[in-house]
Amino acid sequence: MTVPGESLRRATAGAVLAGSAFEALRGISARERQTYTAINNLPDALAPFVWVPMQFGSLTSPLAIGSVAYLTTRRSDPAVSIIAAGVTAWITAKVVKKVVGRGRPFDSDPHTSLRLGTDTTGSLGFVSGHAAVAMAVASVLSRHTSPTLGTAFYGLACLAGVSRVYVGAHWPIDVIGGLALGILADEITLQAVVELSHIPRSGMSDS
Repeated sequence: MTVPGESLRRATAGAVLAGSAFEALRGISARERQTYTAINNLPDALAPFVWVPMQFGSLTSPLAIGSVAYLTTRRSDPAVSIIAAGVTAWITAKVVKKVVGRGRPFDSDPHTSLRLGTDTTGSLGFVSGHAAVAMAVASVLSRHTSPTLGTAFYGLACLAGVSRVYVGAHWPIDVIGGLALGILADEITLQAVVELSHIPRSGMSDS
């Protein structure tokens, strides 16, 4: 059963994802370009500090964090939820990229500063997979930690998204869409876990 708060969260995330996708399809606005330039032109000295939050959005993040969660709690949940939400976000981001087909900043901005090994092989930009994975993991963790830690994880997810703009991998709209997708990925996996938990065990006999 879905509570009103969850329904509103899903609806809001869906609306933000749809709206950002629409903006991405329209092209790069002057405001988005200005925002991108302001972040991407930040000092190179920040690169070592940006690397850590950026890893929170990598595909290895939910696998590593989920493993640590299981080893420390010896419970399948939240470990399974962390891994499922993160992987769902990563896979779904790949699908959205192909549907929208938006390029990355360096495809149209020759002044882009590329940092920390940003891929320039022509991959697609919308949505940011790092932002999606980071937000999906943060959403799961927020349910299993204190409100203070939950807020910190959400902040880390946002930093992971901003870091992708700083390294020249994404436009700001890509990050916004990715964060919204991450919330949806968490909601999808959460609902799946709830539904599966109500499936009766069958097919076993005592005879």
